[in-house]
Amino acid sequence: MSQKIRLFTAVLFLLLFLAACIGEKGAAPTAVPTPIANKELSTISLPTAEASSPTAEGGSSGSEDRSQMPEGELLPTNSPTPITDNRLPLTAPYPNLSRAPLTDAERLTAVQLETNYPPDRDDVALFVAYKGATPPSDDDTPLAEVLPVGTRQIITVNNTDTNVNTTAEFILQHVSDHAYFWFDATPGLDEPSRRDLQEMGDGFDEIYERSRLYFGEEASPGVDGDPRIHIVNASPLNLCDIGPTELDFCYLAGYFSSHDLIPQSVDPTSNAREMFVMNGRGFGYPGYLDTLAHEFRHMIEANYDSNDWDWEVEGSAMLAEELVGYPGDGIYRANLFLQNPDQQLNRWTDGNTIPYYGQGYLLNRYIFNRLGGELYRAFATYPGPAFTALDDLAQQYDLDFAGGLELWLDWLVALAIHNRPDAAEKYALADGVHTVRPDALPTSETTVYQYAADYYTIPAGQKSALTFTGSNHVPLLPVLPTSGGHMWLANRANYSAARLTRAFDLTAVTQVTLTYDLYHDIEVGYDFAYVSLSTDGGQTWQPLAGAQMQGEAVDHDPSESALTDRFYTGTSDGWVQEAIDLSPYAGQEILLRFEYVTDPILTFGGLALDNIAIAEIGYVDDAESDMGWTAEGFIRATGYVPQTWHLIFITFDAAGPVVTPIAIREDNTAVIIPPNSTQDSILIVAATAPMTLLPAHYQLAVGSER
Repeated sequence: MSQKIRLFTAVLFLLLFLAACIGEKGAAPTAVPTPIANKELSTISLPTAEASSPTAEGGSSGSEDRSQMPEGELLPTNSPTPITDNRLPLTAPYPNLSRAPLTDAERLTAVQLETNYPPDRDDVALFVAYKGATPPSDDDTPLAEVLPVGTRQIITVNNTDTNVNTTAEFILQHVSDHAYFWFDATPGLDEPSRRDLQEMGDGFDEIYERSRLYFGEEASPGVDGDPRIHIVNASPLNLCDIGPTELDFCYLAGYFSSHDLIPQSVDPTSNAREMFVMNGRGFGYPGYLDTLAHEFRHMIEANYDSNDWDWEVEGSAMLAEELVGYPGDGIYRANLFLQNPDQQLNRWTDGNTIPYYGQGYLLNRYIFNRLGGELYRAFATYPGPAFTALDDLAQQYDLDFAGGLELWLDWLVALAIHNRPDAAEKYALADGVHTVRPDALPTSETTVYQYAADYYTIPAGQKSALTFTGSNHVPLLPVLPTSGGHMWLANRANYSAARLTRAFDLTAVTQVTLTYDLYHDIEVGYDFAYVSLSTDGGQTWQPLAGAQMQGEAVDHDPSESALTDRFYTGTSDGWVQEAIDLSPYAGQEILLRFEYVTDPILTFGGLALDNIAIAEIGYVDDAESDMGWTAEGFIRATGYVPQTWHLIFITFDAAGPVVTPIAIREDNTAVIIPPNSTQDSILIVAATAPMTLLPAHYQLAVGSER
């Protein structure tokens, strides 16, 4: 069993890319780096790789090219029976630029999505429930002695190109104050020199001490009872789908996987230790320590909050590189993001993630600047989503912002004006960070992603007012409920386990069938949805299999991470109808459960259900009422939710930028009056709606002259 080796990935870039964008290492732990353009290749990369296009970071908790990951392909269900009538936009009740008033049900759906966060994923509980594992006792953690150099152990690593796990023998070559350094006995690695072992060991020990000051502490002594971290330097042959002559074409730098924190008594495939897997070809090179700083931040975060949003998880890890004195290429990535800031904050792509790392880094750097080191540590150790943490910190410490949303809006402004010497201090970012380049006003209806922004230039001397019209609605998914106005929907969150559970009495029937309509858009091979039942009151769960489920093909779950043999993963490409024979359980009282389990990074649209029925006992649930279900992270959702808009006008006078929020009417319209100014102004259009991955539609119209 393996978590995806992508969650917290820090990429080994190709040489040309590295030469162009990696910043100089800073000695001071809080220094903000300035990128250096023509750094010598030998100081930043492997010695013989050829130059090519940049790769993107991936994620289990590591560094790699996610754009090449097999999980990026969405697998269809097996011979699906689609329900096509309810796919958008065929029967959409609202146009893209909806002017219809909101319903109470739509408002309630939005509130529930904001407040009903799915439970954290509990790996031990899942293995007990689905695999029959025995829960570990307090006595299961060994009291470890320091391992001697020369120790040999079998360790499992993941091939991040194929998502297949491999076991290999590793030799312990060095022991520092806080780490063990293991090296793969598989061909593909040079023998590390004593000098490199000492320098990398000392470097990590420094990273260890500084990181704990800024971000908190990892679980220690941890699952193996040993306070030292295991740094596992693997051969590229075990990490990437390459041959012996292609060793320098494995672009993974390293990863951290929370799966290795599970005791082996629960899951024998776990390495059962606090560890990172590193590409051993990078050992001794400067980027190696950057990656260790990045991955150690992930390990620390796993001790406090395993299911925060991607931007916080990866952005804070990039900030960690900088704060502990080993800055990588955060500034470069930030500037890539600034070329196109219309990029959804709370959902990453499965392709080129470099700008997303830049976005996450920039927002974490901004939060650090606004909070300061002490309160940023409180933010980093908060056991909940990032915006919730900011809400609570703002109230607890009476800060100069109301909460996460307001701070995010301030950050949007900072992206436009932070480098102006006359800008307010609260808009400061970092040296070397560019500003956004506003576009000309659109001439027709356009879109902006959720938790993203469009920037427009209002030319100096413009005398015509602008009329803004924003859609009142946005769909939650590309499909609508198949009947009625509601569907059961699993809320979207990393490292979570949303559950929908109900008791059924089958004692009066001999033949029984469960049917339901299903839509799923799930990260293939990493996230899974299960249907199961329990006959012992929920102590253990028996997996159920349906014709629309995946699991028969190896590429549905190449790392064997799923908890059952059959499951839902990939995309159903619309609604499908499922039928599962429950006759083997006739004559019994059962608990039925739908469960959607995600890994530590990257979520897609998720799982929706409608028309859940067991006809033989007269049960039909079209999701128009709770119907006896216990919902944890599931809600009864309408097909649309309210679209919220934010307009910010930035004008410039002799004293500097003047930032003015524009009042928006209840019907999502507003009038913007340009100033009588000799300088251009900037209009920011931002949108927010819970969970949805679909963009918001709006229009800006130029009116008559004043």
